[in-house]
Amino acid sequence: MWLFRSNVRPNSSLLRSIAALPCRRSASSLPKDLLKTPNPTAKSLADTGVWSYISRRRTREQIEADEKKAKTRKKSTKPKPKGDRARVNIINDKFCDDVIDYIAPSLKRHVGCDLLDINPGAGVWSKKLNDFLKPRSHILMEPDAELYKPFLDPLLERPGAKLVPESGILWTELTKALGYLEHQVEQPRSSGTEPSRNDTLLVTANLSFYPKRRFRNFDSVAVLVLYQLLTSIQLGSLFQKYGLVRMLLWINDDDKRTFLPRSIQNRRKTALQAEFSCEHLAEVAGKDPASLKVTPEQLKKMYARDQWINIESSRNTLARMKAAGIKEPPSHRRMALTDEVMKNHTGTEPLAGKQSTHVVRPYLAELDELNRLAAEDKLGAPKSKSNARRAILANQLIRNEREVAVFDELIHEQQELTRLHSSGELTADEFAAREKAYSERVAALPKNSKADYHLLRDNYLLFRQDPPALLYDRRPWEPLRVEPGDFFPNVETALLDIQPKAMHPLLRTVGSESTVTGDIFDLIQRSMLSSSLDPVEDTLDKLWPGAREGILENCPSLRDPAKGGLPGTGPSGVCSRLLNEHQWMEILDAFMKWPFRPSHAELIGRLGDDLAVSDPLED
Repeated sequence: MWLFRSNVRPNSSLLRSIAALPCRRSASSLPKDLLKTPNPTAKSLADTGVWSYISRRRTREQIEADEKKAKTRKKSTKPKPKGDRARVNIINDKFCDDVIDYIAPSLKRHVGCDLLDINPGAGVWSKKLNDFLKPRSHILMEPDAELYKPFLDPLLERPGAKLVPESGILWTELTKALGYLEHQVEQPRSSGTEPSRNDTLLVTANLSFYPKRRFRNFDSVAVLVLYQLLTSIQLGSLFQKYGLVRMLLWINDDDKRTFLPRSIQNRRKTALQAEFSCEHLAEVAGKDPASLKVTPEQLKKMYARDQWINIESSRNTLARMKAAGIKEPPSHRRMALTDEVMKNHTGTEPLAGKQSTHVVRPYLAELDELNRLAAEDKLGAPKSKSNARRAILANQLIRNEREVAVFDELIHEQQELTRLHSSGELTADEFAAREKAYSERVAALPKNSKADYHLLRDNYLLFRQDPPALLYDRRPWEPLRVEPGDFFPNVETALLDIQPKAMHPLLRTVGSESTVTGDIFDLIQRSMLSSSLDPVEDTLDKLWPGAREGILENCPSLRDPAKGGLPGTGPSGVCSRLLNEHQWMEILDAFMKWPFRPSHAELIGRLGDDLAVSDPLED
């Protein structure tokens, strides 16, 4: 398994161990409200006994009655089917119809393709895809074939459909299954050959488990598998050897944030890997963020992205959908934010950076509820805990509003610095003096306020790049809302649509038989991201002596606002976490052309001890 370095090949023993992973809780401990059976498919799945529910609060009489029934019940000679109790199945036909109808304009190019279907389970999604695509071959890789064959039998009667009783997340078995794709031809691979998109093959997989399945340092094995699928784009391995193959993947809803962050705080190395390797990685359907419950841990965190950015991002997406001929999200599947934008924000003027910053903080919902109770005279005595809590939150809101007013002034000053630099209205000395004054105001902020300001500013700058740096802000459509009853067990799951792209030529050179440029970049990136808030010039100093002088002069985009750069230096310049794909590639190209650059081995010697992390998602 590729745990970190991109040139490491899969370890078959580690991969084999994934399939045998036990789930963290037995199926009998699932809450009863997760095992509702809203339709015949769910009822049939429940009847298998794999997801049985046992009440923990039975009376002695109930226990004795159940034991008596068990003794008198005739024992079935038919063996009970076995299967993975952590699997989550898609069960709602109408939901699948909604999804396929929504993305139909982009699916049409795959009609008549080969369809590789991993973990089809009950087959509801598989059948709907088959109905639309009419594939020339449909390979269903199902490790629990005995359990799901009765569900899949009608589909298996169709031309080209074949059931392979193997696990699609074991690469050795997946590689064997690729042998059934007799129409596919490997594309030649070299650093000078750009891979092309292959619409004659489509891959879909269900990687959703409940409870989530851990593997070593990975909180979710699905995240590990998805990371390796992204890595296969760079290596041209697995089914990506046939070209750039589109993937439709079902994963746990909270796993999507690793690859599709909505704010700069979650834009780590794995998200950057997705930006470098994907034309789009978009959420087709998922849980509505407005329905998420706030936990005590989340109350302590501030994911400071201006709500006006979210509104403008949604509005821009709806405009892209209209231009591409994609239907609006149906009302019964519409996210709350999408619905608000469609009703109340139909203009074209910029919102983020123009309107007063509004951050949706977790405590505001609690304060609104306390204010409502106070208005209804239901909050209790003046000295009650509820009234005291209300006063604390009200004071916190006042402090935050004052703080945000200062942040708005600083963001506007940052915008003005950029404008003045581009217009040439100031001399170099005048610009330097104004930049210094801005930096001093930022430096004078209290520690926590300074961190909050940088979050707001950097989220704004990422969004204002052209195109926006985050894949989420470039999404081709607004995601549809899922419901618990669309799945069995009733756990909301997200569908990701991944269309790979040809990566930069320098990133396609990996491994011991090449110039290992891709591996060198991996070390450069990890070193610079280890101090992601520092100015780029400072992180280059840490990379290698003389790197600042040897690289910066050949990276003009770092100072070019039209390409995501900032004209200032130090605190008013670009920090590592703000770099977009073009800027990262510019740094790599300048490094490779630097006559005094260290070798790959020398970089490992200098950085290896500090960056000895095997889990890529920790970066």
